[in-house]
Amino acid sequence: MIRLVRSMSRPRMAGAAAALAALSLATACSKSTSNSADTAAPQSGSSGSASAAPNATLEQVYKGTMTAPSSASRPAVKGKSIWIISAGQSSESSSVPVNAARDAAEKIGWKVHIFDAQLNPANGPTGVSQAMAAHADGIIVDGDCSTVRSQLEQAKARHIVVVPIYGYDCNDAYSGKSNEQLFTGYTNYGPAANKNLAAFAESYGFAQGQAVIAATDGKAQAIVFNDPESTVVHYLTVGFNRAMRECAGCKVVQQVDFNGLQLGPQLQQIATAAILRHPEVNAIKSAFAAATLLSIAPAVQQSGRSGSIYVMGGEGFQDELDLLRNHQGVNAVMISPSDWTGWSAVDTMNSLFRGEKPAFSGLGWQLVDATHNLPASGPWVPPVDFKSVYEKAWGVG
Repeated sequence: MIRLVRSMSRPRMAGAAAALAALSLATACSKSTSNSADTAAPQSGSSGSASAAPNATLEQVYKGTMTAPSSASRPAVKGKSIWIISAGQSSESSSVPVNAARDAAEKIGWKVHIFDAQLNPANGPTGVSQAMAAHADGIIVDGDCSTVRSQLEQAKARHIVVVPIYGYDCNDAYSGKSNEQLFTGYTNYGPAANKNLAAFAESYGFAQGQAVIAATDGKAQAIVFNDPESTVVHYLTVGFNRAMRECAGCKVVQQVDFNGLQLGPQLQQIATAAILRHPEVNAIKSAFAAATLLSIAPAVQQSGRSGSIYVMGGEGFQDELDLLRNHQGVNAVMISPSDWTGWSAVDTMNSLFRGEKPAFSGLGWQLVDATHNLPASGPWVPPVDFKSVYEKAWGVG
């Protein structure tokens, strides 16, 4: 989610059912989180394989929580120029949703410019400033408000429409810690997410934890990789850690905090050292796909323990699925379609240009492992032709 990463902003019967089903994942969670309602403790897995779903949470995410976006007519507003601020085009976790947003905007007929922050949050303000100097009508930010707060205050004063991809606003309790709401609007993930964005993200991480619990027969000894600069990854980690706490035989033996600039050999070395430090480890949770691909999976393979460490990967891009198929340091992924997320950001922006509330996106997630939902080859394909739905709604299909 993020990396759902980057922050996973997830703000009617079919649409609402998807969002409510996703939030219902939290009903098996602990009572100790500050973001979720009091709930019953989850059950531990009864099998050494994730193929045996231990509870309704795991059953639901194997089934998937995605439905079609709203088909209501919302004709495309013409003649707009937008900028997309990418957290880092060298990372699939950013480039896939960013490039998808570009494709969607161009389908509408907008002019699009991508600014690459090169995995350095300090570069984000420059991108927003350049967008304002270029008289952009809209800005899509791949990340949190807090990293570009001053510039977004200026954009708001100029009535520039700003929409996040995987981003939390400046009033978020973790990242923003202020009363400012500087994003013009958010992707609509349904009533549950609109009510509590943090709990919605935590439910994703909790479901990842349930898969790990099942795969380790309720005896997970896990290393968790976390990017604290990403609010969504923070909430995913909170959800995962909650699942571990509520499993009597499970434990997080180490949490590894890192940042985007460490992706690659540096984080691989850190991951290798963590595995060596904990010979008892039998599970790893990645923060997002780029971390899996560039650092974590290589470290697991290097350790010679691919057969004994269950790795929960990231967004499930094709190269992550290839590792899963070939048993090369990835055992499962929780797919929340990043290309769909990019298209939904443009749909959100179009609705805001029209002076309307964003339409329901249909987005959710699905658990994929060796025995569930894994295509024989190639990329995972969403259950919905979301592009056609959006194009028809925009009147450009």
